[in-house]
Amino acid sequence: MAKGEHLTEEFRKINPLQLLPVLVLQDGTVLNDSQAICEYLDRVYGERSVMGNDVVQRAQVCSIRRAAEFEVLYNFMLAFQHSHPSKAHRVDQVPEFASKSIARAEKALPYFNNILKDKDYLVGNQLSYADIVLYIGLDFGRVLKFDPTAHGEGIARFYNAMNERFGFKK
Repeated sequence: MAKGEHLTEEFRKINPLQLLPVLVLQDGTVLNDSQAICEYLDRVYGERSVMGNDVVQRAQVCSIRRAAEFEVLYNFMLAFQHSHPSKAHRVDQVPEFASKSIARAEKALPYFNNILKDKDYLVGNQLSYADIVLYIGLDFGRVLKFDPTAHGEGIARFYNAMNERFGFKK
C-alpha cells in the first residue's frame, strides 16, 4: 500500500476499484472487502469466529463494529482526507471539517471505554471483528497526532494490547 502497488494497471486487473484489502481465492474469485474476507475465512477456517460464536455474539459484533467504523474510523479517515497534504489532489480539503471529524470520533470514545473498562475485548472473551475495526480507527487517529491512550483506561489498555499484537514495528 505504501508503495502504491494497488494503483498499478496490473492490480487493476485484480480489483478495478484499486482498493485494499483483496483476497483472491483458488478459483479466481476476488473478495475486496475486509468484512467479506473475514466472513469467508470464518466460515472456511473458523473454530473461533471473529464474527461471533453464536447468534447473539454475531449481532453484538455487528452492532459494535458499525459504531467503531462510523463513529471512530470513518471520522478519523475524513479528518485525514481534509488535513493531510497527500490527499489534497483527491479532495477539496476543508480544514474545519477535519477538526470537527476528530471531535466527533473523540465524542464516541467514552462508549468504547465503558465497554472495555473490565474486559480485554469488545464482545466475549476473544478477538472479534469489532476489536479489529476499533483498533484500526484508533491507530488511524494516531496518524493525526491523536493519542488513543489518553481517552480512558479501558481504551488505553485495549489499544496497547492490540498494538503489541498487530502494530507496525518502527
